[in-house]
Amino acid sequence: STRERAVALLALGSATGVLLFLLLSLGSSGPPVVGAGDFGAEASRRVVAPGGWIALTGSDAPEGTGLVLETRTPGGPWRASARSSADEEGHFRLEGRVLARPGRIALRARAPGVGVSAPVAVTVRPLRLASVGDINLGDAPGAAIAANGPRYPWTSVGNALRKADIAFGNLECAISERGEPFPKQFNFRGTPAALRGLRRHSGIDVLNLANNHVGDFGRAGTIDTVRAVQRLGMRAVGAGPNLKRALAPQVVDRLGLRVAFVGFSSIAPLEFAAGEDSPGTAWASVEAVAEAVRAVRRRADVVVATFHWGIEKATYETADQQLLAQTAAAAGAQLVIGAHPHVLQPLRREGAALVAYSLGNFVFGAGSPGTTSTGILEADLTADGVAAARWRAGNIEGGRPVLEAGRPRRLPMEKLAGGLQL
Repeated sequence: STRERAVALLALGSATGVLLFLLLSLGSSGPPVVGAGDFGAEASRRVVAPGGWIALTGSDAPEGTGLVLETRTPGGPWRASARSSADEEGHFRLEGRVLARPGRIALRARAPGVGVSAPVAVTVRPLRLASVGDINLGDAPGAAIAANGPRYPWTSVGNALRKADIAFGNLECAISERGEPFPKQFNFRGTPAALRGLRRHSGIDVLNLANNHVGDFGRAGTIDTVRAVQRLGMRAVGAGPNLKRALAPQVVDRLGLRVAFVGFSSIAPLEFAAGEDSPGTAWASVEAVAEAVRAVRRRADVVVATFHWGIEKATYETADQQLLAQTAAAAGAQLVIGAHPHVLQPLRREGAALVAYSLGNFVFGAGSPGTTSTGILEADLTADGVAAARWRAGNIEGGRPVLEAGRPRRLPMEKLAGGLQL
């Protein structure tokens, strides 16, 4: 009958509506809801490092109500980690550290005596920092880039670097179209197009400029290099228009951790060192290193100190390198990355810090024994420092790094006090 057909169509329409609602809910881009709540809240990030900062915000809590940020691991109780209050319009922001091991956790806001927000799920995992050695966009690699395009140096390693949360390297050349060559044996200069290729195809976030080649084309070339790095959204460490800027830390906020980088050079020419009112690099003295690291440690969760030091082609560190590394570690650095020897040097524990004395060449016109060995050092970072490390080995072929097949080698953190040759 007409009445029966109408009822059937109504039932079908209701079922279709419910199904559509479920599909839209499953396809939502928001963080997964793991329970019902009395008011809404959103997490500031879906992935956070152990010990990292996270915030829960909302807009419909009762006016002036005190709120507690709570976290829970699977099967565990709710634990309070921060407190705040809603304003007169019901807006609130609760921010605290996630003190949990890697895995999944739930977060919620609780208003005692009033109700709770719908919990949201968050992934906890270490922050991955990928570090590499010397990058020269001039000389032989520059010629290869001119012939094959700006993607050429990164065809093998670009994907591995882009997967990291932060990627770091030492830029061993000037990026400038101005200036005259400084009177020395080797002068390296790359083009702005090659630097754009580095940013696009490698995803590198931070570049150390405290080295003996950033000033190869004078003070104007040094300033151009710093500005070129910054214009592309990367952080320039260890050099600047004056000493204050050269010593200034560069802080990157990822996965709730504030990771600070400071850079120093102890390699001549001394003319490249920054002055109070002149551009150049941060010179590596014990006093400068201790002061810079100690100052930034007060406002950063992890400090990475990078150095241009040592003796070219020496496979072991010098006493001066050890002294500077120990100074940085004592001041609060958790990771120390070295460059300049053009060969790999040992990985060691110095106090609480992991020290890679030299990561060798990376994008470089290398050909002599030892100088073609390269790789990517991957460090897992938490608020406590380096939790784990891996070495992804490779070789330089035609001025570019080519990674070996297979998974990276996990490094035995508990055995690094005696050193490990990469």
